[in-house]
Amino acid sequence: MLLYSLALILSVTKYQLYYDTILKYLPILLAYTLLSELLGIIIRDVEEIQIIYKQDFYNYNTIIFNIFDIIFFLYFFYVYYHLINNSFSKKVIKYGAWVFLATCICNLFFQNFYVEPQNYAIIIGALILLYAVLAYLHKIFKEERKTLPHRNLLFWISLGILFFYTWYPVSMYILTFYYDIYSEYNLSVFHYATIGVFYSCIITGFILMKRLRISID
Repeated sequence: MLLYSLALILSVTKYQLYYDTILKYLPILLAYTLLSELLGIIIRDVEEIQIIYKQDFYNYNTIIFNIFDIIFFLYFFYVYYHLINNSFSKKVIKYGAWVFLATCICNLFFQNFYVEPQNYAIIIGALILLYAVLAYLHKIFKEERKTLPHRNLLFWISLGILFFYTWYPVSMYILTFYYDIYSEYNLSVFHYATIGVFYSCIITGFILMKRLRISID
């Protein structure tokens, strides 16, 4: 929660450095992330507050994060689509986004949206997002051969996404289908660690960033 809060605070205090770029809605996404986590904690830990009125699932908050995943994936599909100038990569992201939405719909027939992570949608979304990130990183390293892009906020966000979304589908899949293994090896700690790395990258990006001047294609 501290990392979520710090990322949101920095996104607002540094807003003048990117308010007119494709990332202008990033503070809204970070605020939505923080509120989702807060609501998830309240539903999980406060018995009097629940969103699923069945005894076996009264403290389940999965639906909050299933909705969050859809919004998060679509937001960054939109961002990277406009940042990449390679026509093939743009098509992959564009049609990949439609495949992701179709998978979200199909996933409803295989898993309970209210109480289970939507694994197939997460896997497809992560694959497309990782492709988009790698295409963007290839672009900026190609354009900035002589200097490291460490002052570029999107560079740090991309590193965080690359790390987190390599492991997120794996941990959610194990949680859903192999819960005994997830519990035995306490993989929730690993999951929280990947979130920590992700948001540490975002925070580092905000701290180091210079005025963001992004050409949008």
